Amino acid sequence: MSSRSGIIYQIVRALILVSIVSMIVAIGSPTRCAAADNSTVLPHREQTSPPYVVRVYFDQVAKDGSDAYYEILKDNKPVFRQKAAYKGEQFFIGTMDDKDPDATLVKIGKDITGDGQPDVVISEWSGGANCCLTIHIFEIGSTFRQIGTIAAKYGDTGPHFMHMDDKDSKNAGLKLQVGDWTFANWHSDFADSPAPKVILRFSDGAYRVSPDLMRSPIPSVSDLDARVAAIRTYKNNSKSKSWPGADISPTLWATMLDLIYTGHAGDAWKFLDRAWPPQISGKDSFAHDFRAQLKRSPYWSAVDAMNESDHLTDNNAPTPQPSPSATLRSTK
Repeated sequence: MSSRSGIIYQIVRALILVSIVSMIVAIGSPTRCAAADNSTVLPHREQTSPPYVVRVYFDQVAKDGSDAYYEILKDNKPVFRQKAAYKGEQFFIGTMDDKDPDATLVKIGKDITGDGQPDVVISEWSGGANCCLTIHIFEIGSTFRQIGTIAAKYGDTGPHFMHMDDKDSKNAGLKLQVGDWTFANWHSDFADSPAPKVILRFSDGAYRVSPDLMRSPIPSVSDLDARVAAIRTYKNNSKSKSWPGADISPTLWATMLDLIYTGHAGDAWKFLDRAWPPQISGKDSFAHDFRAQLKRSPYWSAVDAMNESDHLTDNNAPTPQPSPSATLRSTK
């Protein structure tokens, strides 16, 4: 019994010593503990444009973005903050990648809108496959204000900031090119989904669709002829011989969208007549479905007005107005 008691006594004594040592270390190292705690809240990026400071935070422990947020300070006082709504979400000052060609164009303090005031761009990436990118633009001059937000959706093909005049980089203000992803996964996989280009410019306090910047010459006859040949000979692996069951090349509606979004709606319908595969029926049904899908675009009213064509939408469609999602509402 005495031997067993001695062993227990030694174990208890050792545990007490370990506890005492742990307490001494904890009490004697407050700086170390504070540093460990702060590692979850230290900004991983900070940029300054006096008197403004922009800081982006990311959860360094969980690394899932659940605690990500950004804040804008003026004279060391917070004027704006936005916290992540989803796990995996991240925020970036300017572009997501410093090597992005647009990065130098949207550095903090640059005049993005062309109104003579310094601005800052925040890129919000929701995480996940392909999706989703949102652009926030703020004015950081004598007055702070949120100019607005552009839901750029998938980031695969933009958005891109560009000089208003490609030949004159000194021209104030930047235009913004985004892809219209209304036809994403429409009778095709995502990789083959077309996203026609939409160009926005800052006007009357907001970014709006700019038809004059979207219009461009029609592709050459040889180019269109090559597309027609490829579409008509596209292999139909389906048992169906009619739309929508039959396999039809996405190049058909990709080309039609490119023509429509550059101001050539009439030519788009002529292209449909030329390119429709002769061995597949249902061209009229396709045209109906195409129009219906086109009307779902947040930019459809502006595109319709640009083409001034009854072919784009139903005759009972409302009078075209600036697209809500293409327009950045100002916060005054």
